[in-house]
Amino acid sequence: MTIHEILEWARGVLEQAGVENTRGNAEHLLDHCLGIDRTARFFVRHERVLSSTEEDAYRRLVARRADRTPLQYLLGKAPFLNDDFVVDERVLIPRPETEQVVEVAIRLLRAEESVVVPVILDIGTGSGAIAVSLAKALQAKVWASDVSLDALEVAQTNLQQLKVEEQVTLVHGDLLRPFHALKLEGRVDLVISNPPYIPHGTVDQLAPEISQHEPRGALDGGVDGCDFYRAIVPAAILFLKPGLGWLILELGDGLAKAVGEVIRDQPELSEPRVFPDLNGKDRVIVAKREQ
Repeated sequence: MTIHEILEWARGVLEQAGVENTRGNAEHLLDHCLGIDRTARFFVRHERVLSSTEEDAYRRLVARRADRTPLQYLLGKAPFLNDDFVVDERVLIPRPETEQVVEVAIRLLRAEESVVVPVILDIGTGSGAIAVSLAKALQAKVWASDVSLDALEVAQTNLQQLKVEEQVTLVHGDLLRPFHALKLEGRVDLVISNPPYIPHGTVDQLAPEISQHEPRGALDGGVDGCDFYRAIVPAAILFLKPGLGWLILELGDGLAKAVGEVIRDQPELSEPRVFPDLNGKDRVIVAKREQ
């Protein structure tokens, strides 16, 4: 089959499977299969006939996408801010909403004149997208934790590929517990996290790409979606610098009020501020340790 013919075939298969943006998916998979980027594809004649090896490999990829395996897992990478991060089914796929969390963090820390080399804790790092991006943008020292050893293996690959191994240290353990051994209490400029926040009862209602393929432990936030906020917020206070340290959390849809109350229950923290994402939804909540 020619490139034109195989792309039309793929679009039909993906459309029948209920995949959105069939053209983009079909083209990205073909680029990956042929080992070319989007720019190079414009110089490839659509009349070109695929070899049997190329066609077989492409058909397998399309079949997996039709089975609703996320495109990013098939490509083995996901864009986040200025970099591509290695991803597979061991980690949550980085999303544009989380880019907003990182951008808020960068703005707030750059405004702190007394902070030269920020010390940051990233809770539940997954692929390492937050940790790596902050390390590069702020020349920060970042400690990043995850309870999943599988996720930490992916994060380590990203540290190596993006050359931040000297700045980011990965730690195995649940939430902030592993940081006690590092004696970081009162020394941290930022505790940041994109925690699991999908209410337990709605995880299975998400798109198949999410509910059937992304790690459930990175999604399920308990009955009301707030289990991890309740654990992180009080535990973070001990590590934050008095009068200086920031707590920044990504918000699940509709959780701003509930998470705000969790923060207000801690007298050491300032009144929380909420920032919207590009769609106008409350996406980032921040508070500062005051005492």
